[in-house]
Amino acid sequence: MVGHVFKITLFKRLLGMVSRYALNQIVAEFERVHYVGKNPSHCGCVMRTTHGLPCACELSKYVVGTIPLETIHMF
Repeated sequence: MVGHVFKITLFKRLLGMVSRYALNQIVAEFERVHYVGKNPSHCGCVMRTTHGLPCACELSKYVVGTIPLETIHMF
């Protein structure tokens, strides 16, 4: 079962390849893009260092596209 939030094209390449928990973490981080932007000093890149998921400053590159699977670190 796929949530409505994940049906947008941003998550198209991640569906079925990444856990629902990771997708929820990316959605929460994507909401930070609006006030963090591309500035790593404001972002802190916590999601990248702790979870291996793209942080807000990385997700700002994919606002109009899709998030590639290569951005997710496979532990």
